[in-house]
Amino acid sequence: MNFFNKKHPLDEQIRFLAERDQFLDFLDWIYAGREACISQMNRATEGRLREISGKIQAYDEMLSLCGYNDLLTRRAIRRSQLMPQG
Repeated sequence: MNFFNKKHPLDEQIRFLAERDQFLDFLDWIYAGREACISQMNRATEGRLREISGKIQAYDEMLSLCGYNDLLTRRAIRRSQLMPQG
């Protein structure tokens, strides 16, 4: 799936970025935005619920496209390998 860049397909770009901690930090920020939207739903009016739902869906699509859950797992494994064994 590559709509914009024939030289560097999107899946290649994501694999490249996935090796950088800053990319995962950015995805953490997106995830936090998603969670903030979810917390706003309790007190939102009906019209505002649609808007918030749309934002949550957009956040979910970005996180899914980038394989956020897999990247979190990889980060946890990397960190556990850096921890001293006692």
